[in-house]
Amino acid sequence: MHPTLEVHNQEQANLETAKAAFFASGGTAQFIRPGVGKDSPGISHEPKRPYGYARIAPKSKRGRVINTDHEVMICAQLVECRKAGMTRYKASKHVGISETLCRRLIADHSLDFPKAG
Repeated sequence: MHPTLEVHNQEQANLETAKAAFFASGGTAQFIRPGVGKDSPGISHEPKRPYGYARIAPKSKRGRVINTDHEVMICAQLVECRKAGMTRYKASKHVGISETLCRRLIADHSLDFPKAG
């Protein structure tokens, strides 16, 4: 006989023995909570980790501080970009700043930089 068949036959015999013992003891079932075995110590409740990209790929440049001297230098570069005929988007990419920072600098320093061409 094949070895796996012998193993399965042994498991089936063990199951039949367990069933006979169950019915001999009165055949009453007991409720065991899901996830907890009869002899297990219990489930450890660990807090779930936060879901989202914040824990997967944290930003390296988050919250960098720009002082007033650096702001003035960036504003001068933005004025040069305006004279060259660049749009706000292209100027912000050329200078290496975000569009939000570009809009804030234009508003704070009252630069003549229209939204479109």
